[in-house]
Order: sequence, then structure tokens, then C-alpha cells
Amino acid sequence: MSDMDICLDLETPPNEKDQKERDLAILQDADRLGIDLDALENFHNNEKKVEYTEKNNTTQNDEYKFWYDLDVGLKDVVDLLMNDSAHPIIMVSDDKPVYFNYVASQMLEISDVKSACGDPFLSFVAKEDWGVLTSNIGEMLTGGKKQKIKLKSAKGKLIYVDFHAIYLPDSKRFTFILVGDHQEKSNKPFFNNLYDDLTGLPNFFLFEDRVQMAVNNENYKDARLPKDLIAVVGVNIDNIELFRRLRLEDFVLKKIANTLVLSLKKNYTVARGLKYPFWILMPDIANPHDLDLELKKIMSILKEGVSDNFTTHDLVVSVGVSVFPNPARSAKKLIEQSISAIKEAQDQENTSLIMFHK
Repeated sequence: MSDMDICLDLETPPNEKDQKERDLAILQDADRLGIDLDALENFHNNEKKVEYTEKNNTTQNDEYKFWYDLDVGLKDVVDLLMNDSAHPIIMVSDDKPVYFNYVASQMLEISDVKSACGDPFLSFVAKEDWGVLTSNIGEMLTGGKKQKIKLKSAKGKLIYVDFHAIYLPDSKRFTFILVGDHQEKSNKPFFNNLYDDLTGLPNFFLFEDRVQMAVNNENYKDARLPKDLIAVVGVNIDNIELFRRLRLEDFVLKKIANTLVLSLKKNYTVARGLKYPFWILMPDIANPHDLDLELKKIMSILKEGVSDNFTTHDLVVSVGVSVFPNPARSAKKLIEQSISAIKEAQDQENTSLIMFHK
């Protein structure tokens, strides 16, 4: 048989008997294998029908919105809108902050936002306001109630903020957003108030004013009278981060404040600082010997540590001292030199008190 004969044989249609046998074999195999031949034959028709039905439903549904099909991540919205907002915004999920916008991080003096997001949210709320927040959060989320909450910054500053709360539907977590008033409004109570909310001590702004008054008193004293010494003492608690992690920071600061006020002379000013927790103004000191005794008393108080019902917590401190009239003759210089002395004390391994002497 030639090659041409083979091609002709292949193209010749099968006879009717052979076709029936093949069709019967296909039907038997389909039944045995559970194949629905009707569905296979009508596949394209069914597909078109479904497409037509979905299209009709889409166009006739009044509730359909175009943003249902948008693929925009929440992070994109957060970065573009929340972070540029003039309001402090904090997102909380399962009692932990997961987002601070720029205004909130600056207001709370947070240097490492990623680390701060791992701390419980209540660590940023003043302890006395814990109950206020937990008892009102439900009404804030459902009734649009605005609530004043006292927040505590990373450096211990207390700030009153009026918050609105927005609930975020989440099947796995309890998530909401707190939106506060403008930062300028939030800071007003702090700057206008002359006393620290936590300890009741004069704040740093009032302390600066008292230093200036003490210097003025000595500068304008009768020239025939000897000038008394004025000492400005700055106290930093180097291990405050440990107390913060143990939720003892407020307790420790209150105990130190009470002990210093009760132990030192009544004409001394014990104040709360901004970066450094405590400042002490000691005017009317007659001579260097009396100054040395007063400084030793302060150091002995700090070395005693802070005791609660169970144990005594050691304090690691760096103390800086500057003295009027030598080398400082102005209130500004007294404070600046004390800060320099604190930093020098922090760099020393075996010395916790440095007196500025340059």
C-alpha cells in the first residue's frame, strides 16, 4: 500500500455500524466513571447564562458601590491621611497600640514607635484614669461620646486630651481608633498649670522662676552684706526604665518626692523636671561646709531606695550641682551647668554626684 493510500484510508469516515459501537462504548465508560455528558455538551451555554445573570444583578443592585472592587490597603490610608493630621491619632488592638501618627508620637515623646507599639495601651494612660477609660469606651464607640483622658508621656509628662473613639470591625480582635484634639489644645493645661499632677510638686517652669528670684535676691542684696550661696541640684534616675516596665514608675516618683520634701529644709524647692525627674533649689546657704552637709543628706535619701510592702527598690542616680555665685552668676547658667554636671555623672562609673566647677 502506498503512502497516498494510507492518507485516504485515514480520511475515510467510519461506517454507521462502527460509529454506533464507539458511541455505545463512550456512554458505557461515562456511566461507569460518573461523567455527566449533558453538562459537558452545554458547558459554553451555561457559562454565558451565568455571565448574563451576574451582569444583570450588578446593574440592578442599588446598594452596589464602586469601592467594593478597590484593592487599597489600610496602611495606604493611614500613611496618607492619619499621619498628616493635626490631631493626635492612636489605633489600639486588643489593648495594645498598633499605630501612633506623628502628632501623637511627638505629644507622648515616643522616640521608638515600633517599640512603643509592643507596650500595653494603659501604660500611656495615667493610672487614675484607667477606670475612666474602661468604663466609658463602650459609649465612646457607640454613642459618639467625647471623653477627657489624661495620658502619660514616655518622659513622665501628663497631658489631658479630649478623645473621640471609632470602632473598627474586626472578627479576630477588638480594635478602635482614638482621635484627640489638636496638639496645641492638649498641651495648654500642662503649660498653664504650675504644679505637677502626679506628685503635686512645682513643675520645671515654676522652678526656673524661683531660681531667678533667688539669684535676683542675692544680686540686689545690700553690698555690705555677704552673699549667700545658691545651689541648683538636678537628679536623674538612671534605672527609671526598669520601674516603668514593672509598672512602678508613678509609685517611685511619688515616694521620692514625698521623702525629699519632708527631709529637706522648708525654704528649699523640690520640683519636677522635664527630662530629668527632680530638681532642688537650695538658697541661703552660708558656706561651702553647710552646702556639703546638705548634698550628703540628699545623696543618703536617694541611696536608701524606695520601699513598698514587699521589698526595697534600689535607685541608680546621677546628680549634678551648680553653685551661685561661683562659677554661675545667672539663673540660666545655674541650670545649664547643673545639666552638664548630670551628664558628666552619667559618664562616671563610680561617681553619682558631680559639682560643676569649670
